[in-house]
Amino acid sequence: MEKAKYTDVLKIRDAVARARESGMDISEYTLRRAIRSGQLPCRIVGRTYLISWQNLLKWVNCEDGNDNSL
Repeated sequence: MEKAKYTDVLKIRDAVARARESGMDISEYTLRRAIRSGQLPCRIVGRTYLISWQNLLKWVNCEDGNDNSL
């Protein structure tokens, strides 16, 4: 059976790679910081952080209303 190239739930490194392929320059550090601050929801399974691609897109597009304030 062939493994699907993309899924809706990604590890942090996979999320960064997919984001870069989509034209978004996001680093692992930025995603980890967003997770730690509670801005980007995720699931923790063992020592693995799993991110929903849809949640990542919502976070990048500031759909939750929590845009960076200066």
